[in-house]
Amino acid sequence: MLQIFATVGLTGYLSLRNGQKAVNEVSSQLRKEMSDRINLQVLNYLERPYVAGQGFVSAAREGQLDLTDITKLERTFWQLVSQDTIEFIQIALDDGTSVQVEDLQNKGIVALVAPKANLPQRQIYQLDNRGERTALIETQPKFDPRSRPWYKTAQQAGKPTWTKPFLGNAIKTASIALTQPMYDNNGAFLGVQNSILRIEKIHHFLNALKVGQTGQTFIIDRSGNLIASSTLKDPYIIDLKEKTLQQIAATKSENPAIRATTQAILDRFGTFGAISQSQQLDFLLADRRQFVQVSTIQDEKGIDWLSVIVVPESDFMAEINANTRTTVLLCLGALGLATVLGIYTSRWITDPILKLQQASEAIATGELDRTVEINEIEELAGLARSFNQMAAQLKTSFSELEDRVAERTLELQQAKEIADNANQAKSEFLANMSHELRTPLNGILGYAQILNRSPELPEKERHGVNIIHQCGSHLLTLINDVLEIAKIEARKLELIPNLIHLPAFLEGVVEICKVRSDQKGLEFIYQPDPNLPEAIEADEKRLRQVAINLLGNAIKFTDRGSVTFKVELLEPTASVPIPRLKFQIEDTGIGIETDRIDQIFQAFEQVGDRQRQSEGTGLGLAISQKIVQLMGGEIQVNSVIGEGSTFYFEVAVPMLRNWKQQNSVDRERTITGCEGVSRHILIVDDKWENRSVVVNLLEPIGFTFTEAENGQIALEKARQQLPDLIVTDIAMPVMDGLEMLRQLRADEQLSHLPVIVSSASVMQVDRQMSLDAGGNDFLVKPVQAEELFTSIAQQLQLTWKYEATGSDTNPAVVSPEADCAKLAVPPAADLQILLELAQDGLLKQLAETAAQIGQKDDRYQPFIQQIQQLAKKFQSEKIEALIQEHLTQV
Repeated sequence: MLQIFATVGLTGYLSLRNGQKAVNEVSSQLRKEMSDRINLQVLNYLERPYVAGQGFVSAAREGQLDLTDITKLERTFWQLVSQDTIEFIQIALDDGTSVQVEDLQNKGIVALVAPKANLPQRQIYQLDNRGERTALIETQPKFDPRSRPWYKTAQQAGKPTWTKPFLGNAIKTASIALTQPMYDNNGAFLGVQNSILRIEKIHHFLNALKVGQTGQTFIIDRSGNLIASSTLKDPYIIDLKEKTLQQIAATKSENPAIRATTQAILDRFGTFGAISQSQQLDFLLADRRQFVQVSTIQDEKGIDWLSVIVVPESDFMAEINANTRTTVLLCLGALGLATVLGIYTSRWITDPILKLQQASEAIATGELDRTVEINEIEELAGLARSFNQMAAQLKTSFSELEDRVAERTLELQQAKEIADNANQAKSEFLANMSHELRTPLNGILGYAQILNRSPELPEKERHGVNIIHQCGSHLLTLINDVLEIAKIEARKLELIPNLIHLPAFLEGVVEICKVRSDQKGLEFIYQPDPNLPEAIEADEKRLRQVAINLLGNAIKFTDRGSVTFKVELLEPTASVPIPRLKFQIEDTGIGIETDRIDQIFQAFEQVGDRQRQSEGTGLGLAISQKIVQLMGGEIQVNSVIGEGSTFYFEVAVPMLRNWKQQNSVDRERTITGCEGVSRHILIVDDKWENRSVVVNLLEPIGFTFTEAENGQIALEKARQQLPDLIVTDIAMPVMDGLEMLRQLRADEQLSHLPVIVSSASVMQVDRQMSLDAGGNDFLVKPVQAEELFTSIAQQLQLTWKYEATGSDTNPAVVSPEADCAKLAVPPAADLQILLELAQDGLLKQLAETAAQIGQKDDRYQPFIQQIQQLAKKFQSEKIEALIQEHLTQV
């Protein structure tokens, strides 16, 4: 049906379009031919006065014309006028003599003569059909042709010249005159020959032309004034009383078509003088399209007119429209007939196909016994036989396939159980190995920290303890990396977001990495964005792990130059509508080959020389990439061999502007005790070495202890002596830590006690189970002293006491909380330089500049030393605050 509608519609459209195209072509040709005919005829009218008068002008020049023989001239003029060669002809001599013959139409032909003997009188005679005078009509007492404008025009021009339209003297109609000067063979002026063309003759000709049904023609001069029209007999303003004639602009004609056409020509060409050859155009008049032809009428005697033909398109489209209606009716009839036949034929063909479709759907739903009837149409019959054959084969194949699928399903189920058992065994093995390795490591690292905190330890032994702690920490890192890879493979790596004070977090990372960069003699540049938020919500441990890993690799693979750490705040964009943090690490190291960049993020893959490869497991970047992906980002790399590498990633994290950092342990100072009374702690662990680590860490700073080997004993001892805090393991005999927690929270006497769970298990499920059972915090073994002190301070709301350092008693060093008003500070210009360096994160350059400023005046030294002390700790924000405070006072 769609094809039928399309075919019929296209046929009708092409028919109408081709008809319109033919009309345009025919219209163009007809207008051109009509224009040529008008121009030829008008030029013929204009040529007759010239030819008629030129004979007399030539004869006078050759001396063959007797200008004094008025009677002969009168007779000759009558012959020309009576034969309708011309309506008016006249000769006026230089002495005032004149002779004129004119056709007055209904009044016959008259002669107007002024012989020299009768001057200045002129007689008007009626002439009969033989040219004889029959009566004297009038005697004009004074007539001097030499005073007439046409006479003067010819005499001045010296050549044949047409006058402008004027009102005829005898016949009150618009006329134009052709005046020709007469000379003898010596060039002496004899007089003027004058011939008149009545414009109504052109009007009759234009009116007689049939241009379509309602087409019009008219002639205008180059000024746009009407000369003649097919619809207007006298397109002039004639005042018979004053005997004057005034031309009318075509744009002001009373005929709407003439007005609109003339305006359209002006709109198209700008001026009438711009038309130098035939032109065609079209325009709309009352929403009807009009075809226009404009051509020039010119001669050498001053005629410069434009002939215009305007024809409505409807004059040509009448027949086409009638044929179009017939075509539309025929198309609709053919469409109706084709539609009926098409519906009948399609049903005859589609019924068997629909039955075949229904049978196919039935087979698709499992009815494999379904068949179709054989149709009378040969092609459909063949299709039905093929379908029935296919159905039979499907039934057989489906039965075989069900058997094979059942067998394969059983095999896959068995393979899955084997794989699950293997994964479970692997997970249990890793968990057990982690637990078993962390337990002795807790003792090793714990006592290393205890010994390192002892003030009585000799320097050599302290160095050995540091080596033990470093080796144990390295082993712990290897264990963590293996567990992280296992979590990644099992898709169990999770993030635990918490609030982080971002400046302190970044300064901590910088402090850790700067130590190693200083050991290698590298310049470590830290450039934080001054617009960084005060706090973010993210997994602090994982984010620190990524940053330290990337910075550690940069330091490891850089032998000289610098390592730059940039942290930038990215504003929201159309594609990412939330703020993001961009971490970027640049180094001037050995670089990475382009084809090996993708390998560095694969587990156990390393690049670079073998000496550097031996320093790690090859797991760091693989784990870091996975962590960043969980945060919604991607670590990307730009590297040039021999020039260095740039690692960067972006993460979108919730940000806070106004947030106060909670009190934490000062890692650079040794804790000597706490404010207030001594606290009592119950330590629950089945391993005596684990209990001993906690006791030896806390006993020197004033804590007392009770120890228990399992949860049941712990509950009994807690009831006997109520502790301030409980530190417990999870896996213990008799009663584990989780069950102890549940009973503790159910006991009214003990339910309020804070509990820190410390376990060698790193599984998130164990952490969550501990917190769900009633734990207040969770620490992973081996326990880090700073983490333990921080957790205890939070649970018991403690304030630590710290060991005094040399800088605390040095009067030359002023603390940030000191009275800044007592400091002698450099001038405001120097302070502004230091402020800009701090804001740009150029702390090394800031320290050097501060030293130079301090040499200007010894009084500046306390202030300069305070700035340098803060710069060493990378505390750029405190430096900015200190300088800003002094700037307001300078």
